[in-house]
Amino acid sequence: MKQTSMKLMALGLSVVLAVGSLGGAVCARAGDNGTAAPVSGEAPAPVSSAGSAAFRDETVYVLAGADGTVEKVIVSDWLKNPQGLAQLRDAAGLEDVENVKGNGACTVSGDARVWDALGGDIYTQGVTEKEPPVAVRVSYTLDGRAIAPDQLAGKSGRVVIRFDYDNQLFEERTVGGKAEKIYVPFAVVTGVVLDNERFTNVTAANGRVYNDGDRTAVLGLALPGMQENLALDPEDVELPGYVEIAADVEDFALETTFTVAVSDPFRELDAGKLEDADGLNDSLEELSNAMEQLLDGSGKLYDGLGELLEKTGTLAGGVDQLAAGAEALQVGGAELQGGAAQLQKGAGSLQSGLQALSGSSEQLNAGAKQTFDALLAAANGQLAASGAKVPELTAENYAQVLDGVIASLGDGPAAKQAAGLKASLDSYNAFCQGLRQYTAGVDQAAAGAGELGAGLDGLKGGADALAEGAVQLNEGVQTLRQNVPALIAGVEQLHDGAGELAGGLAEFDEKGVQKIVDAFDGDLALLAERLEATADAAKNYRTFSGGEEEDGQVKFIYRTEAIEKP
Repeated sequence: MKQTSMKLMALGLSVVLAVGSLGGAVCARAGDNGTAAPVSGEAPAPVSSAGSAAFRDETVYVLAGADGTVEKVIVSDWLKNPQGLAQLRDAAGLEDVENVKGNGACTVSGDARVWDALGGDIYTQGVTEKEPPVAVRVSYTLDGRAIAPDQLAGKSGRVVIRFDYDNQLFEERTVGGKAEKIYVPFAVVTGVVLDNERFTNVTAANGRVYNDGDRTAVLGLALPGMQENLALDPEDVELPGYVEIAADVEDFALETTFTVAVSDPFRELDAGKLEDADGLNDSLEELSNAMEQLLDGSGKLYDGLGELLEKTGTLAGGVDQLAAGAEALQVGGAELQGGAAQLQKGAGSLQSGLQALSGSSEQLNAGAKQTFDALLAAANGQLAASGAKVPELTAENYAQVLDGVIASLGDGPAAKQAAGLKASLDSYNAFCQGLRQYTAGVDQAAAGAGELGAGLDGLKGGADALAEGAVQLNEGVQTLRQNVPALIAGVEQLHDGAGELAGGLAEFDEKGVQKIVDAFDGDLALLAERLEATADAAKNYRTFSGGEEEDGQVKFIYRTEAIEKP
């Protein structure tokens, strides 16, 4: 009868969680023909001229569309330097490589980079066009009909989200006397978080569902390639090769999903001890011991998540304060923008008026001089008519000449008349001088208004940029504020999941392996041969981006983009 191996799922989920808490999984580089290239487990000898190859702890981030189509592959490498060497050789086939932690420079030597490690580790990041060994494909149906993810946003009905995993990495091995493909084994875990206001009646195939009242989290496990490696009849035992989520949905929207793929759990299989019942018992005991170590690691994960959960309350309070400040900054930025616009408009009007006045300055001064010259000519006529013998009056000498005339006339009516004439000329002369000073001031003010206008243009541009930035900052902070509850919920779910780890390990230890043994009708030798080939494939797979001679470990993290209404 057909049986689904949920026990193996518990193992895979537990292993991935535990290994994730302990720092990664072993991986290797694929050959050009799609097969894994066997490599030695020993680190290469130091090369003094080109540095020494490091142990590569690698995390591969696969950024994908909502259907799983790969859009970008980012590789973060931690080149470990336990010997404290001055140089480390990096044979990673990456582009746009940079040192993301530290100042170590690199030089190119052949196909490799040589980093100036100065006795420390090197942390690098780059991109690659290379396809990951496991392809993740995501498909959607609505009410039983296939639908593209961009057409699903905002729809309602019964939705099914299916994750299929295509293991494309294998070795050619002789098993049972014939050549067969043995896939590099991967445990693949996918996590999806659903909003309970949109999704109800959630179920999962090859996964578990956790509901905290506000959100539902689904964790699913697949073992792509293991069914083929062990040549299991699906009617006897079906190992999970996909994850499927079904739910009733209202106004569909889906957050980013994450998938983790590792091969580390399969490296420690000692298939040589499975050829008889005693060996099987010994291997199960060793497996139990290994699980205890994993359990210890998951216990530390559980404690760490508990501490993180306590800190999320403080984070939420800080984000609230940040949100209030961002709102105030946006309001202030808008007010500044409006004030700057008014100043800019007023400065423009002032400059236009001053320029108009400045344009009339020459005409005003010329008219005042012409009038003063006419007054002086009339005064010269009066003096000539009175018989006075004096120099011709000008703007420069009239005061001195008239003062002499007044002094020579004594106190009579003629002296008073001359004094009145001088007073009239003094008054108009003062007007002319004041007019010249005024027009000169207008000219300077017009020039200053131009500079003021240019400065206010800069102020307006800065105020516009500040206001726009304040709006963007406020929007970003508000988004962060909205997502803090999801973060807290996610940490709580991880905390609960880590707490359930022990049960899954014990369940697998008790029942999972035995069902596979039964499927081989007691032929433990054939089972051992297939498990040994599987373990060897895992051991041979050492690095995704590095050279075949390198040793290291790697984990793959896939992220699909969210599905939202435009």
